[in-house]
Amino acid sequence: MRLLLGSLAGAAIVATACGSLAENGSLAGPSASAATSKNTLIVGGRDGVRVMDSGGKQIADLGRVIGTADWRYAFAVAIDSSGNTTLRTVDPGSAATVRGLPLAGRWEAVGGYDGGPTGLSHDGRWLALTAADVPGRFAIVDTTGGVQPRVVNVGPSELSTSRFAFDAISDNGESLYLIEHLVGTQYRVRVLDVRSGLLLPGAIIDVKQLASTADANGVMSGTYTSSAAGPNGQWFFSVYLHPAMGPYVHALNTTSRIAECILDLPTFGKAGQVEMAKQPYWAVVLGKQLTGSRVYAVNGALGEAAVIDPEAVKVTRTSTFKVPRPTQATTGFVPRPAAAVSPDGYRLYALGDKGIFVLDAMDLSLRATFEPSSSFRSLAVAPDNATLYALTSDGATIVALDARTGRPLTTLTLSATADYLAIPSR
Repeated sequence: MRLLLGSLAGAAIVATACGSLAENGSLAGPSASAATSKNTLIVGGRDGVRVMDSGGKQIADLGRVIGTADWRYAFAVAIDSSGNTTLRTVDPGSAATVRGLPLAGRWEAVGGYDGGPTGLSHDGRWLALTAADVPGRFAIVDTTGGVQPRVVNVGPSELSTSRFAFDAISDNGESLYLIEHLVGTQYRVRVLDVRSGLLLPGAIIDVKQLASTADANGVMSGTYTSSAAGPNGQWFFSVYLHPAMGPYVHALNTTSRIAECILDLPTFGKAGQVEMAKQPYWAVVLGKQLTGSRVYAVNGALGEAAVIDPEAVKVTRTSTFKVPRPTQATTGFVPRPAAAVSPDGYRLYALGDKGIFVLDAMDLSLRATFEPSSSFRSLAVAPDNATLYALTSDGATIVALDARTGRPLTTLTLSATADYLAIPSR
């Protein structure tokens, strides 16, 4: 399992729409009023994160930062000339530093600032950093500054690289989960007890699935795609692609240190070359309704979806929906995220090779297809459920759509390409 978040790129932005640009550069015409101007967009990538309003005006340049799940805070890691590090807590709305925390030694983010693993716990309190010059060394940092950072080591420090990579950290900061990379796509999930600094023996596996996804030593095989936390952050759900069997969901309980493998996705055990080629479009996302929460595993390129009960940790419904016939052609990027649930919990949006598919989040029926001739790499839904933002596959343009009808509202052309979109919680 990997927790997704990350950062984005952008710069000066030109806004276009069905209306025209007024002399002052603001949007004119009916489409400008249709687009919700109160939305704040996070646009990010490996080069940094910029914050802008939904009219294209830049609000702040955050640089390379790690964002919390709700983007209420971000964290910047900087190494100074003396070889020490400062962790800054940043307000995304203003780029102002809220708190600075000095750390002895050279530390850096565990991820690549591209929307992948961030090193943050679900609640944003704990942040795992990796040593810039010592493979297998991690710092567990309390971002509130209330607890002194803990430094832990895994594997021989004399190696040039470490086979251990960050996977997750519990909300209590006591369990650091690591992916131990073995041969090819083989891996094991290990847990390091932060209090003692010890890597516990054995692997975190679902003993019920030893014959399907793991051997007796806990060795699994698969390629990670995306992940999402459950409603209380205790469980993390990640999609992996087994090289022979196809996609499955690995569910990790970060508090109890147990795992379960969910094998009920529509193509598990019968995935062919086409299904393998469309692996990057698998996404897991959390949806919250009045009646409870659901985790969705969906692939818009294949037209497949499943509902997972996050408490029972099992699939309760699967569905296939009509999409253009997929091919074996691969994409040059991993959509992040490849799916999104409306804040009210009733619409599920999924990216395909072409278009955005809108599903009823309750029964997984296909309700509409937006922009069927366009390709996208990231999605975000406004907090008021009214506007859907989609980043084009080349990372150069953001398209704003009416989230209910798909009617185009505004197009924002970025002066620098981006990898992903996000919208801060209000």
